[in-house]
Amino acid sequence: MFAMSSCKLLGIGGKGNTDTKTGAEYATDKDLLGYRPYNEQELPSPPGMVFVQGGRTVLGSYEQDLYGSRDNIERTVTVNSFFMDETEVTNSNWKTYVHHQFNPQDLPLPKNIEVMDPYDDENKPQPAPGSQIAVEPGPNPDLVFKADTTNKRGQNKSDLVPNDNVWESQFAFNSVYAKNYYSNPGFNNYPVVGVTWRQVEDYCKWRTDFVNLGLIMEIDIEDLPEDFRNKFFRVTQGEEFVLAQGNNNPSFGTPADPYDDSDLRGQQNNQPVVQNPQQAGIADEQFITIENFYQWQLLVVEYLNEEANETKFIEQGIYLPDFRLPNEAEWEYAAKATIGTVYLDENEEYGRIYPWDGRSTRNPYGKSRGEFLANFKRGRGDYGGIAGGVNNDGDVLPQEVGQKEANDFNLFNMAGNVSEWVYDTYRPLAFSEMEDMNPVRKSLGDTLDTSDPQSNYGWNSTMTNPNKVGVVRPTGQNNNYRSLVNDRAKVYKGGSWKDVAYWMAPGTRRFLDMDQATNTIGFRCAMISIGTSQLDRSNGLFGGK
Repeated sequence: MFAMSSCKLLGIGGKGNTDTKTGAEYATDKDLLGYRPYNEQELPSPPGMVFVQGGRTVLGSYEQDLYGSRDNIERTVTVNSFFMDETEVTNSNWKTYVHHQFNPQDLPLPKNIEVMDPYDDENKPQPAPGSQIAVEPGPNPDLVFKADTTNKRGQNKSDLVPNDNVWESQFAFNSVYAKNYYSNPGFNNYPVVGVTWRQVEDYCKWRTDFVNLGLIMEIDIEDLPEDFRNKFFRVTQGEEFVLAQGNNNPSFGTPADPYDDSDLRGQQNNQPVVQNPQQAGIADEQFITIENFYQWQLLVVEYLNEEANETKFIEQGIYLPDFRLPNEAEWEYAAKATIGTVYLDENEEYGRIYPWDGRSTRNPYGKSRGEFLANFKRGRGDYGGIAGGVNNDGDVLPQEVGQKEANDFNLFNMAGNVSEWVYDTYRPLAFSEMEDMNPVRKSLGDTLDTSDPQSNYGWNSTMTNPNKVGVVRPTGQNNNYRSLVNDRAKVYKGGSWKDVAYWMAPGTRRFLDMDQATNTIGFRCAMISIGTSQLDRSNGLFGGK
């Protein structure tokens, strides 16, 4: 006999606990059978980013085509909502990235787990009871973390830091910036330059791992996916969680707990002193070295980088999407910020050449009237104006991020300061072949690229590595022809401190080889938006206001 009402069979009145199409009640923790969906998690806004509401827009250059390239003709497209870094990635941000290629992340741990401080007297060899000998000064050498000279991908520090040689010139006194621009703390909040497209891709991948690992460790361990919990944590006699070695890593420490380094916590007469012995199981308190904590983090990241494992966290709503380079359409849409020109619903009052209103590069309003709205080259030999002038932009080189007025998406320096890498591979006719929703131009290689392959420009590639440039294609009379356009040519947008105003128009575009760097190109990251409930959620340095 059915005890369920007709309304419940129709999925009405279930208050979120019933499947609306079958009428089946969702299972609870106590139910043996049934399906229980994960609750919608309110993911935190990605750090340093602001929300960019998507919509219909007209992409393309509104400026005169000085080079006659006709490579960005106006067309209407739709760009979905996404997050974007409020400012360009800075030298300080890049230093954080380099540091954590060789050092562990500071993660929240349960109170019963202690990472041992090598400078703490309790963690140093202890003299015998009653002895007048003091504890030896300095750290416990067994606990001091010794960073590797290479990261897990075999890269050393010189492979990761920006190329300082981008400042060198035979005919300019700029070598001082080669020594100082990245290294000197006085430039910490300036946009990082001298980085290649490929290096930037690595940064985005690391940032994804770093932020998500921190997010995961802030969640109650009981709420983490079961497979992950069983692999990387163990339950003690007192039903506390301690770190487990995971992935069959060779054990160290005591057999009862491979991560228990309590025998290093203090010694008396060269004999281990175990703080909380548990003869029949795992101690409730765990003491681990910095090295062991670092190795544990590497194993966790390796686990998360497997697609099947990553999916488990995505399904529970506890994993942020990838940080990545914005594609060209996203960048151009965000830079123009025509949301500031909308009135009466969907009517745009006017278009924009730059990320601000009007054709001028000066502020026409209020107390800042007459001041330049971007850091750019004003004319031949004029990078900053005359000293002491109120309209002097004040910066001959890149300036500290966030100093100019933000655009209507609350994004800073979308024109001037430094140009920025985007994801797209350059093709002069890309605008004519891309889709009209979330358009992007990928690097596909000759076999998959059926529209405009790099072989049209005198190059061949192999599908085993589509980014590897091959030999010049035999083309009869054009046998000596080879263009700079190939699958390694990546687009960069926006004018820099070294460019005239023409290049500050978001519709202009240029390209450079993915393994080359200059002192004018930096970058910022983007991320897709999950759902549509994030319209007012921003987490930028300046509050997204």
